[in-house]
Amino acid sequence: MTAVLRAPLLPAAIGAVCIALAVQLAPLVGVGLAIALALAFTTLAVASADRARRLCWCAGALVAAISGVATLFGPLPGFDLRHAGPLDGLREALAAPLRHLLPEPEGGIVRGIVLGERAAVDADLASAFARSGTSHLLAISGFNMTLVATSVALLARGRVPPAITATLTVACVLAYSVLVGLAPSVARAAVMAVVASLGLAFGRRPATDNALALAVATMVGIDASAIGDVGFLLSATATGGLLYLGDPISRRLAFLPRAIREGLATTLAATLPTIPIIAAVFGRVSLVSPLANLLAVPLFPPLMLAGAATAGLGTVSFELAQLPALLAYALAFLLRLVVETSAGLPLASLAVPDGPVAGLAYGVAVGLALFFGPAAASRLARAIAGRVRFPRPPGIRLGARPRLPRLAFAAGAVVGVVVLVAGAAAFLWPPPSGIRVRALDIGQGDAFLVEFDGRTVLIDGGPDPSRLLAELGASLPPWTRRIDLVALTHAHADHADGLIGVLERYEVGLAIEPVGLNPGAVATAWNDRIRRAQVPRRAVAAGMRMHIGDATLAILAPNGDPRVDVPSLVIRLERGSFSMLFMGDATEQAQADLLLSPMSLATRVYVPPHHGAASAYAVPLVDAIRPSAAVISVGAQNRYGHPTAETLAALRRVPTYRTDRDGTVELDQSGNAQLIVRTHANGLPPPRGGFLPHAPPAR
Repeated sequence: MTAVLRAPLLPAAIGAVCIALAVQLAPLVGVGLAIALALAFTTLAVASADRARRLCWCAGALVAAISGVATLFGPLPGFDLRHAGPLDGLREALAAPLRHLLPEPEGGIVRGIVLGERAAVDADLASAFARSGTSHLLAISGFNMTLVATSVALLARGRVPPAITATLTVACVLAYSVLVGLAPSVARAAVMAVVASLGLAFGRRPATDNALALAVATMVGIDASAIGDVGFLLSATATGGLLYLGDPISRRLAFLPRAIREGLATTLAATLPTIPIIAAVFGRVSLVSPLANLLAVPLFPPLMLAGAATAGLGTVSFELAQLPALLAYALAFLLRLVVETSAGLPLASLAVPDGPVAGLAYGVAVGLALFFGPAAASRLARAIAGRVRFPRPPGIRLGARPRLPRLAFAAGAVVGVVVLVAGAAAFLWPPPSGIRVRALDIGQGDAFLVEFDGRTVLIDGGPDPSRLLAELGASLPPWTRRIDLVALTHAHADHADGLIGVLERYEVGLAIEPVGLNPGAVATAWNDRIRRAQVPRRAVAAGMRMHIGDATLAILAPNGDPRVDVPSLVIRLERGSFSMLFMGDATEQAQADLLLSPMSLATRVYVPPHHGAASAYAVPLVDAIRPSAAVISVGAQNRYGHPTAETLAALRRVPTYRTDRDGTVELDQSGNAQLIVRTHANGLPPPRGGFLPHAPPAR
């Protein structure tokens, strides 16, 4: 009874949970149990001799009565501010700088964490988060809000009075909850986050116990279905882990430096209790989750802070937001690296039986591990500590106040990270010494990225805006947010849809299209997006030449032939000794027209028409072009049979590269005129779907 009196709201929470579980079996059973518990608690309250016991049992009776009434008449009307008018405008204003300044897929990660746009994370990356056991970092209704609150509380604890720490933490949680959309699941997570932060701020166990019990009793009492909500379960167990496991784990890791110790203790405390729930609900356990979370969770608070700073400053000026945007990109890149590397390890995750019974078994296993594990961990820690000595600066006592102000130290650390990122970026994205062309691996479609002398040209964009943005993000430096020229060869989805995303996310200097652009839904979307983005445009035809720096784009088609029903641009890129011919989807009649002037076709690199489709002019074209290399942009095992045997036979003596087998193909010609070809030129996995056929282009 002494333990109950230390947390007098605990019986109320236990009663609410029992009633909610009974309601899941049958509502009437839950109502009956609520009546029975209310009567029992009332009897105990009347029989109690002192005020503390009466309050304890009265609270239990009140919560049981509320649970019964809510079950009979239904829960209180829910509220959802995800699409409240003013908040939609605010979220859009904050999202605009993140879209403009951060390339994909890192931009999607930042928007998912900062603004709750989980759909911004593409399916492949979301799957990697799931396999590595880190998907909770993207689940706004899970326990990442608890991590936000905990991070604020840990940073402020010991530096300002507890009341100020608690106020700052609650304010941050409430602001974040409203910003990401105060759906019921988010509200429940916010309540749990406030409980955890208040416990860390004040450090009073009785108050913490009561706060957690009150939160559980209130949320489950007014809505019994919350007991089956995954977000609520993750939030509650993560909060309990932070409150009751954080300090013991930290003490067991006393041999580690404080920063590492607290980060590791917080990660383990929040993660371990959630393992049974994740396994029971999703039927999968990530074997690399502890290691992945150990590396990923410490990146979460600074990433969220940098992303929020980018969004906030970007509403005033994109230029002001560039520095935090670079930092946010670096942290998101590190997070993606951790997640994808962990997910790619052998046996990264293991399928296990799911369901409530399995969940109870997993809970028992985790409980036993937590009960017996610390002693074994202590013995191991002492053994390690006896052999490992962490260096200490001479003449400085542990716990002594730093000589430099903390703010100056933090500013220096940020500057150091930015300098490190800039150096790494210069290494990862060296400027081409000559001209560089990438055939981007975007599936069944065309997308070619050309770079030279700081200029950027994009010819077609493939069928998927998300995939194209990810390819551009992996190919261009994060600070390159301008494309000087975008060329649409013709208005078919497998060439045009990706460009819609580019017009939204990049500054485009000029858009070109063929004279007589074929009408349809794709052309309508293209026209609408160009108009809204206020991008200059030109319709071009055969005989026109465009100069971009010291490079020339010679337009070879369309030539106005009325027998060509879908005019498609045919472009010959020329720069010094380098030349490349992009055939688009030139029809057989257009190919015949081109062969009337075979001398104009001689080119070093050749992109066959229509992804290598069958053509009566395949051999004459190769004979006229005389290429040194050929590149075919094509989807893996597409339903059209591209590239066809006829096209490959015509190219049998020409080194031929294909995006379905070689990934993104990079052709780099330096100043010495040597052409270097690299396959799988970036770290992205193949387009989602693997070897499944892609949808046909809209005709």
